[in-house]
Amino acid sequence: MTQREKLDAIVIGAGTRGLVAAYVLSQLGYKAALVDKAPQIGSGDGSFQAADGTWFDFGMHVLDEMRSPLATHLFKHVLDGRVQRTKLNRGIVLRDCLIPYAPEPRDLPAELRRLLRDADLVDDIGDDLPTRERLARYYGAGFADLIFDEVLPSYPSEHRHLQFGVDEAELLVNIYPWFFPRARRTPKQADSSRAFHDKLRIGVEQHVLYPLEGGFGEFGRALVRKCDPRLIEVITGMRDIEIALEPDGRNIDCVRGAGRYLTADTYFWASGWPELCRLLGLECQNPSTDRIVLGSFRLDRPARTDFHEILVGTPEHFINRIHFPGAFRGTDEALMQIEFAFPVAESRPLTPEFWQSAWTESTKALGILSPQHRVEVFDFKTRTLHFNGYGMEGVRLIDADASRVDPTTNIHPVVPSMANLNMNDHLPRDIAYVASVLARAGS
Repeated sequence: MTQREKLDAIVIGAGTRGLVAAYVLSQLGYKAALVDKAPQIGSGDGSFQAADGTWFDFGMHVLDEMRSPLATHLFKHVLDGRVQRTKLNRGIVLRDCLIPYAPEPRDLPAELRRLLRDADLVDDIGDDLPTRERLARYYGAGFADLIFDEVLPSYPSEHRHLQFGVDEAELLVNIYPWFFPRARRTPKQADSSRAFHDKLRIGVEQHVLYPLEGGFGEFGRALVRKCDPRLIEVITGMRDIEIALEPDGRNIDCVRGAGRYLTADTYFWASGWPELCRLLGLECQNPSTDRIVLGSFRLDRPARTDFHEILVGTPEHFINRIHFPGAFRGTDEALMQIEFAFPVAESRPLTPEFWQSAWTESTKALGILSPQHRVEVFDFKTRTLHFNGYGMEGVRLIDADASRVDPTTNIHPVVPSMANLNMNDHLPRDIAYVASVLARAGS
């Protein structure tokens, strides 16, 4: 029989949240194991190599500098300062016009400028919903119709919810205020992300950080390197992982897999929230409503744009975002990534050939690539996403709620949300949560 190995703590899940939990445990001198059934660390914020060895990223592409001072300082610390700092230059596409993010109304092409109200733009929506009526009042009826009738359909997952009666104003999370011209705005007090972007929209410069090598996933690998190997063991590829509960059904008894039998006083759950609900018999909806397709290109020459990333609000192009990794690395590498999300209920081709052809045609139509551009390497990936919004039939999804797990048990979920939160938002919470659990356990 395999011998039981007793530890101070076990972290289940080697995504960014689990890696941060392991780092905190190491810094505080706890002996712990970080386990995951995946063969590598990083999960949705990891990196991968294309056929030619070029690094590309899933999930997080860059870290916004000083959006969270704690996240920024930790990022620089674990990477030993080997970080590229770049002033972000973002573009948007409206009606096939490629323009700067948050443009002055006078700088819009005439076709778009005619849609705006003929007056200074003042946006007093604040914490209210951005309804068509309100947008028409502040920006003009023509521009409001553009947003709801053309830009919203470029996000198929959001647009699909209209079929089930979801209020259209509830669906503008990826659109408002991203695709809007500059205006004097009433800040939205309840949303830190919106508050951050409101600053950008009045001209505050945005700088982003990126590891000098190894893609964005190097941040996760650096966290592991900063852990004391005498204290923290990372066990990936545990495909046969089994998490056994004690007879009370409330506490974890052990983690078994890969020939190991691990027990601990404290278990930090940093894997999926639905999996934890299934383990504990808690009710949970299926949040995997979206599929994302990601195309990574190496081109024979740089793209014809100075933008680092471009948000596309035109449904004909099957593109949500275009990203140029070389620009964030401080290199002249001719790299481009394109991503697009749509409902899993939709039947769309999932072949690399279809998407390479569609995206090449679209980027040439938008003037980002010339007719002479040639694709040297193309990598295609697809996966489902946990979408924190509405389910398949327009039913609002219930977000992760750690209070549903009895705090007196040995299970502590490092899962503040199922949404794809920016690392600046969730990383400080993760550190504070792990530290608070350890403080309670020692009191």
